[in-house]
Amino acid sequence: MKLNHLDLQVPDVQATARFFTRYCGFTSHAKNHDSPAIAILGGTDGFVLVLQRRKRDTDVFPKDFHVGFLQDSEAPVLAFHERVKADGLEVSDVIRNNRGTLVYCRAPGGILVEVSCRP
Repeated sequence: MKLNHLDLQVPDVQATARFFTRYCGFTSHAKNHDSPAIAILGGTDGFVLVLQRRKRDTDVFPKDFHVGFLQDSEAPVLAFHERVKADGLEVSDVIRNNRGTLVYCRAPGGILVEVSCRP
């Protein structure tokens, strides 16, 4: 099976869409790029990320919920870290362990994003 799409409920659709297009390489698929209600983003491998406006402010992601992006080498992980840090986003230190090199960042809406490479 191939994962086709992920639908995330977020408080600010456009701010979250800008994060995923700027830092994660997604492109917009929707005709209405400014919709406050929904954004449909495409990844480089055909994966689709759907962002919909959260209906209630009490609907939040569980504490450790996150989305992960795997890179081929350490260089793009480090580049991601520097870009989000330079833009003032909340980002972890670079973590190196037996799983590889990892960075965690908070996207708008509180979504925890992991960018990593395997050793």
